[in-house]
Amino acid sequence: MRISTLCLITAVFVVPLISFASSNSRVDYVKQQLVSSGFDVSTVNALFGNKKIVVYPYRAISYKQPNWVVVKKKLFNQTLIQAGLAYIASNQSIFNKAEKDFGVPRGVIVGIIAIETDFGKNSGDYVTFNTLYSRMKQWPAMQWKSQANELIGLSKYCLGSHIDCFSIKGSYAGAFGLVQFMPSSLLAYGVDGNQDGVIDLSQPADAIPSAANFIKNHGWEQNQLLALTHYYGSSVGYPQIVLTYASLLGN
Repeated sequence: MRISTLCLITAVFVVPLISFASSNSRVDYVKQQLVSSGFDVSTVNALFGNKKIVVYPYRAISYKQPNWVVVKKKLFNQTLIQAGLAYIASNQSIFNKAEKDFGVPRGVIVGIIAIETDFGKNSGDYVTFNTLYSRMKQWPAMQWKSQANELIGLSKYCLGSHIDCFSIKGSYAGAFGLVQFMPSSLLAYGVDGNQDGVIDLSQPADAIPSAANFIKNHGWEQNQLLALTHYYGSSVGYPQIVLTYASLLGN
């Protein structure tokens, strides 16, 4: 979900391998990539030696299929429609700018925030660093690197923004913030809406334009359902529910 990779190769650099104290090749891969990106070895070692690292049980962070019937029943209720309208009203200037900059209707973004986190009330209780670390350690040989790359992205974000990596909480899948971005999506599409130097997806000022930027860059103008499919990672349920909710809001 919300994962995109963009590689622009302008030159080839040979980076020497760094010797780490860890005996785990998967952890060493993450460390090597961070050092290759310019982070100090001691800083990287300190992060991955932190006592706050916890490996979650595999089943606690496994996929949970949404019940779209239940989601629709809740979302299309008058209570949630009024909540959506109130959310728009309380963030009017942010939505005005995001709509102007990216061309995505505010109702669509509100629908995403409503489904993903119930307007911020349920953004997840898992420590995102530990979620991705656990998945990287536990996933099979053909899949672990995707989680390692997300962990690299989260580490880059935290270290680069001077944020405590263990302060960010999110879903069992590693998504976080009001709009539940994966770290790779934050790095690729995150927008510092309030221009305070940090992209904070727990704040509407940054989360709203970031989601709009993602959707625009995934073909909103050409195919709305497909753009929302990219956002969620599936064409089942989610895309049409978001569009229907937006229409109920009149946006």
